[in-house]
Amino acid sequence: MIIQPLDAADNKTVRRVRSLMTNRGLRERLGVSVLEGVRLVEAAILSGAEFRIVLYGPRLVQTERGRALVGRLSSLAPKLLYVSEKVLSELAEVETSQGILAVASMPPVGSLWPFPTGAPPLFVAADGIQDPGNLGTIIRSAQAAGVHAFGVSKGTVDIFNPKTLRATAGSLFEMPMVRLEETWSADAKRQNLTLVCSVVNGGMPYEAFDWTQPLVLVLGSEGHGVTPMAMAEALSIPMAPTANSLNVASAAAVLLFHAAQVRRQRQFPMLPPSRVEYGRRRRIE
Repeated sequence: MIIQPLDAADNKTVRRVRSLMTNRGLRERLGVSVLEGVRLVEAAILSGAEFRIVLYGPRLVQTERGRALVGRLSSLAPKLLYVSEKVLSELAEVETSQGILAVASMPPVGSLWPFPTGAPPLFVAADGIQDPGNLGTIIRSAQAAGVHAFGVSKGTVDIFNPKTLRATAGSLFEMPMVRLEETWSADAKRQNLTLVCSVVNGGMPYEAFDWTQPLVLVLGSEGHGVTPMAMAEALSIPMAPTANSLNVASAAAVLLFHAAQVRRQRQFPMLPPSRVEYGRRRRIE
């Protein structure tokens, strides 16, 4: 028996997924987001996320990996819906859908920096970054460079925006996230954390900075930079005279992997961040 995929874009479940993709308030109220793509869904499964809705299409089940993923999700998601490629392409935010969209619970966001044991803390704070692709790419680089936690200040784009999540390639599920209050920079100073930020010109060359101390790397939007912080040390990345600046995600990668190299030379262990337990989320009707 051949099962035909659902081809109705006005289906109640399909409409619900569409609403969650565009409505930040609804996502925050329910504690969920929409995951697009095989790798992101696999990462969410490994992290212990609670799945609510899964839409998958013919493209996914044409591969062994895709069929295995559907088999795993069949026992995890209460709503598993086989839909046409047309329905998925209308929902997808990428040019070519991988054949799967999933609504799943997001990791809780903490309010305090989780200080590691065994190495000086290396934290990152996003201060007003508005582009979801940039934010997601920075989170991905931070996780790869051994950052212990990632803070987000008010005015920064939603970390659970589907575009942000896709850009993290699953790294967000491995990275403790912290919601930063207005006084966070002063609080960090009281915790003996050094704040550093990147500026185009006039800062200390980043190679001359001591990356082995407990610190927070603060990254701001490309248009406005970081919020003025009297306690932050300014670093610059030397560039060719014809260059104006670096994309914030590129600058973050340069600084973080240099920090990782310096710390390895000092034989600091690259500690995996502590996993945060998921809580139960509200039901999606």
